[in-house]
Amino acid sequence: MIKTQLCPSGELENKNWWHLDVVVLILVAALSYVLLENYFDEMRAKVVFFQENKTRFDQQYASRQAGLEKFKSLNAEIELLNRKIGALKRITTSKVDKIKPLMALDQLQTLWMEGVWYESLDYSAEGAVGIKGSAHDSILVGEYMLGVKETMNPDTRNDDLRTQIGFDSVALRFVKLLPGGDEIFPDIKKKMQFEITASHVEKQAPPSQSADVTLGPRPRAIGPTFF
Repeated sequence: MIKTQLCPSGELENKNWWHLDVVVLILVAALSYVLLENYFDEMRAKVVFFQENKTRFDQQYASRQAGLEKFKSLNAEIELLNRKIGALKRITTSKVDKIKPLMALDQLQTLWMEGVWYESLDYSAEGAVGIKGSAHDSILVGEYMLGVKETMNPDTRNDDLRTQIGFDSVALRFVKLLPGGDEIFPDIKKKMQFEITASHVEKQAPPSQSADVTLGPRPRAIGPTFF
């Protein structure tokens, strides 16, 4: 019969060998418990901190709620104020602003010269003007532009309201030769087509006396109307 010793000899000699393992296990468990408690304490402290901040923010929002209510109708009040300002501007606008488009038509009819054709007129609310037309040659285009610029000459001012406004910043946008004749005037073999841009503005110098708003007829050359 063969006997085999599976237990270490030290354990056979010391019956209390397991006490050290138990002590180590207890120490590890105690240390783990302490570490876990510290971690949970930190988490609980953070939760309390966030709850306190939330409570403080709620109190601040509640204290300012009355002030915030005043701004809810601010946009409506601003819109109402803008409407009042617009109404005041329409009431206090100058006489010239009210009839500027009519005055532009009257002035351009007066500026018409033989050998020049009007084709179209663009007039914006801000007074930006675009004049499209044709002429027999480029010299007539230049003479016509000089006449348009002359409307800003301060020496032309008098008690007629039509002389208190003119075409400023006159510029030639384009000019080109059309040699193929004209559909409306087939006897014309060639013509210079052009477009002029300008600003229809009131002259800065004050009038010497009150101006007449009437746009009655005055002496001028007979010319074509706009179409």
